Amino acid sequence: MASLKNCNLYYEDSPDYLVQYRGKFKEEIDKIDYACGDIITNTLGVISTSPQYLDRLLNDVPSIKYIDSRSKYVLQDISPSNVDNINAISINPYLDLTGRGVLIGIVDTGIDFLNDEFIREDDTSRVLNIWDQSIKDVSDTAVFIGKTFSNEDINNAIKAYRNKQNPYEIVPSRDEIGHGTQMAGIIGGRGFNAGFKGIAPECEFVVVKLLESINFKNQLQANGVPYTPIYNTSELLAGIEYLKNFSIRSNRPMVIYLGIGTTEGSHDGNSIVSRYISDIGTIRGIAVVAGVGNEGASEGHASGYIPQVGEISTIELRIPKEIKYFSFNIWIIKPNRASINVISPNGEASKFIKAKAGESEDINFVFYNTQMNVRYYVPEIFTGHEVIALNFSSIKAGIWTFQLRGDYITSGQYHIWLPPKKTLPENTRFLQSDPYYTLTIPSTARNVATIAYHGNNNSLVAESGKGPNVNEIVTNPDVATLGIGILTTKVSGGITTVSGSSAATAIVAGACALLIQWGVIDGNDKTMFSKKILAYLDLGADRSNRIYRYPNREIGYGFFDLLGIFNIISRSFRGNLYKKLYRDYNYTEYYVKDLFIRIPRKNMEEVK
Repeated sequence: MASLKNCNLYYEDSPDYLVQYRGKFKEEIDKIDYACGDIITNTLGVISTSPQYLDRLLNDVPSIKYIDSRSKYVLQDISPSNVDNINAISINPYLDLTGRGVLIGIVDTGIDFLNDEFIREDDTSRVLNIWDQSIKDVSDTAVFIGKTFSNEDINNAIKAYRNKQNPYEIVPSRDEIGHGTQMAGIIGGRGFNAGFKGIAPECEFVVVKLLESINFKNQLQANGVPYTPIYNTSELLAGIEYLKNFSIRSNRPMVIYLGIGTTEGSHDGNSIVSRYISDIGTIRGIAVVAGVGNEGASEGHASGYIPQVGEISTIELRIPKEIKYFSFNIWIIKPNRASINVISPNGEASKFIKAKAGESEDINFVFYNTQMNVRYYVPEIFTGHEVIALNFSSIKAGIWTFQLRGDYITSGQYHIWLPPKKTLPENTRFLQSDPYYTLTIPSTARNVATIAYHGNNNSLVAESGKGPNVNEIVTNPDVATLGIGILTTKVSGGITTVSGSSAATAIVAGACALLIQWGVIDGNDKTMFSKKILAYLDLGADRSNRIYRYPNREIGYGFFDLLGIFNIISRSFRGNLYKKLYRDYNYTEYYVKDLFIRIPRKNMEEVK
């Protein structure tokens, strides 16, 4: 059977797309000479082809029911102005929880499996499996791209390394960027380096190293944007599916850590990716943890209201330099409908372009030598909103104006999100930006623990993504934790510090591993999964700061507090299970500072 491994398009400058299919997708796509594709799940797949062939492909491959628009996923770390104040996270060691028996699934830049933080004292690896999507020209029927490596493979590579041989001849997977290794260290470094230990030092890892998007990388280079790792939706989703299946096959609980995100999408939890991840969060024994991203201060989100039919709402966007490839979507929240007029910096206008479902129109701004394509999705299939997709070629510097005219208005609400800040020239921004609704996807999905971050002394950080979801039904973020100057390990060993949404998310992912150990592994609550963990995070959060009303857009239900969570659990536990198991005993109960202690004693009759 042909696969994407044999598709030259996939490893060149051909963009790939996530698709929803029904029927004989693989059989049909393998007959096409201008595209290639493969299956991810029984309803989702990936294709690689030039954008000009998308409409043709829908006719030639009738099993494809939907082609998702492309989104740029980036790593969620930042470079703070001051990292001299190093913060080590110590999560209540008296709880006697280490993450033992719990899997940590990571979809990121890979892991340095030779780092002693991930090797036990007996020289065996705590990394049980690696799927490296970036390895080319190999045969591995278990995956459609790249190659997988077992724990045995990794252990053999470690033995070779100790014997001064080349370990990468056995497991040729490296974390060149270092982000995945750093996040794994926060979650579960064993404490090989003095002064540092991860949250769950006895957990085990299953790692997906994402394939970087060559097409997006080339676009950034053409736009003069400094290099940043950038990933596709399809590889992210395939990675999560791989982790889910590993957890189910091994019959072991797993925390799936997601340290990447995108600004591009509906932000209401109803996109194809959000729905998929929401479903993963319903599986018993699996918890999904995602960060809110670092777009809170990027000035890349605009929102507003069109007052009524025929009236106009105006948005102004600053373009600092010529951008060769530039696109974004305008989301008119259902059931509202609107048309658009685009005005260049010198006043040349496209005139209002009436919404036509599934049709596109090309506009040439003659004086600026800029081309624009406008395509309407009325309605967008997964959300029901109207989407106006704008695609520019060689957009020139200046203030561009976008006018939305109401065609059908109830609330008149709309939102616009630019691509992630890292992928744009500096100072690309809306003049009247909105810092809210800046959570990155997939943190807007249901059944996902969504983690914001703060600085020292619980001070808010402007970059931290802010809620709520567009539909405002799901309250996000859930909690906030420290995200500046976090100690961790690095590639080749040693200690470093990291900051941003990724780091804060890793802290809570490690804590979730402790919760799952207590519940599933230790047998106290074998039904534990994402929804229950979300409830514990929210109920146990520290809300002692009376400045805020809870939940709120910045920190959700409060500051993350593992001890508060176990206090909630202990009250429920002793109120139900303890009564059943120890109904013939009384207890001496007291606190030592914040530590709750319960000592059983003989029943009162025997005491007398």
